[in-house]
Amino acid sequence: MSALHASVLSAFKKQGWAYREVPGQEVVESSFEAHHGKIFLHVQSFADADCVVVVGNASATVNASHRLRVCELIMRVNRDLNLGAFELEWDGGQVMYRQSNIFPPNRSDEKIIAGLVHNAISEVDRFTPFLGEICRTSREMLPLLDIRELLKRDDLLPPMPEDEGAEGV
Repeated sequence: MSALHASVLSAFKKQGWAYREVPGQEVVESSFEAHHGKIFLHVQSFADADCVVVVGNASATVNASHRLRVCELIMRVNRDLNLGAFELEWDGGQVMYRQSNIFPPNRSDEKIIAGLVHNAISEVDRFTPFLGEICRTSREMLPLLDIRELLKRDDLLPPMPEDEGAEGV
């Protein structure tokens, strides 16, 4: 096991997250309950490149008839992201959020790894209701769906977490 993958395992243990290791690979998989549903996470270590890749999967699968509109949604959302990007696995209709971090040689950081996991969960959870709106739209009404207007809907966003004990600055 590489030192990088040991850091991934340690980060999961320190956070108290349940996970399973994929035999023969430097991969951990986990599921997280978020505001809008369950998010499946895949975290892979690439020791030769000192890189960790975190992939969060949306729970909805996109029908072939809706994939172009979902691609527009992904394009519009990705434009505003600072870290990572959404992707659509075209043949299967799986929407994923992928991000990675390259560490200096032999200097991985468990806090950064945990942050990547938190970020992936947050981004997929924020994206899920918009994806759901498109998936629930009938084929006949799909051409009339304005993705720009859909993204303006604040009612679809998860509530902001309350910052316990924090004082305003």
